[in-house]
Amino acid sequence: MSIHVKDIYDCIDGFAPFGTQEKWDNSGLLVGSPSQTVSKILVSLDISLSAVERARELGCEVIVSHHPIIFSPMKSLPCHSIVYEMAKNGIAGICCHTPLDIAEGGINDILVEKLWNVMDFSKNTELLDDDGCGRIVTLTKATSTLEIAKASKKALHCEMVRCSKWDENIEHIVRLGICSGSGASMLEEVAGKCDALLTGDVKHDRWYKAEELGLGLIDCGHYHTEIVMVKYVAKKLKIAFPDLQVFESKEGDPVSYV
Repeated sequence: MSIHVKDIYDCIDGFAPFGTQEKWDNSGLLVGSPSQTVSKILVSLDISLSAVERARELGCEVIVSHHPIIFSPMKSLPCHSIVYEMAKNGIAGICCHTPLDIAEGGINDILVEKLWNVMDFSKNTELLDDDGCGRIVTLTKATSTLEIAKASKKALHCEMVRCSKWDENIEHIVRLGICSGSGASMLEEVAGKCDALLTGDVKHDRWYKAEELGLGLIDCGHYHTEIVMVKYVAKKLKIAFPDLQVFESKEGDPVSYV
């Protein structure tokens, strides 16, 4: 029996429902047709030009990614743009962004699991916000942002981790908030719920806001807090579709550190 793009979409919808996405998000089938036949899938954090080229070389008919390939309304479709290249090569794109952040067992729960391997806290978590975009863990012993930064660097294989300077050596953190991607916009919302927030992509002004709020801040980078989705989604798809070939993207962090 043939497997189609819609079957892949429905499978993902089962463990990370697209209906749970944030209002500003654009998750779903963004390129291609639900009726396209599928024999090979590439799972990638992002749909980049190199990811499209690898999918083409492997003969994949669909790329499943975390970040949406189309976020804002497109006013033109230039030759050699990513969406153009996908359409030209008949490659569909299914993107599951905030639903995968929110989902039980999804990205944030995987982050908790990885950090648990290097830090001492209970596996019983609380939701960081009302939408479920993040988790709170309770440490067995108060610690500092610097120690959390060191532990998370090891757990997430980061090349660099940044932490707030005002409290780097103050052992005041018991309740640690964890939010994949860019969670520093939530500082005002989570202050009072936790003593520190571990996330990525922290902008300059957010460091000062965190100090003002008395909140520790650890920045592990966007890539390293979300790349965990590749193995997770690939495993789900392999179990659901044992007759399909599911490939994991080999793209690394797009940023070099010198």
